[in-house]
Amino acid sequence: MHQQIRTVPAKSPPDLEALLQVLYDEGVNLVSAGGSDLELGGEFAFSVSDEQHDQTLRALERAGYATRVVDLDVCWMEPKAGELLRCVREATALMAKSGSVIRDIAIGEPNVDGLIPVEISSQEIKCGQASTKA
Repeated sequence: MHQQIRTVPAKSPPDLEALLQVLYDEGVNLVSAGGSDLELGGEFAFSVSDEQHDQTLRALERAGYATRVVDLDVCWMEPKAGELLRCVREATALMAKSGSVIRDIAIGEPNVDGLIPVEISSQEIKCGQASTKA
């Protein structure tokens, strides 16, 4: 299972640039990134290589950021038309079986084979209410 690190880039005041500076100073290479409402209380979601995972968590903790790690499904797409649609269709079909929907996606940099990771997090829907899985 692929893992993604999530954190709210908010100390006081919210500042995504400051969080990214911590990662840069630590030499962390982001392989994917995403998020919304980043300086309004939302989460910055990103992935790093397995080798940098623990180092990244320690650096953020030292800088005062609370983090959480979520397991995600990853679809590998080729750089051609229709591939994101394919990934979304596959994820939607799997999630429908468990009563979940797509919460968000992050698209990363191509791997050595030229395949692009699409990280997909889900949200479970129960009795008309949403329950976040990631």
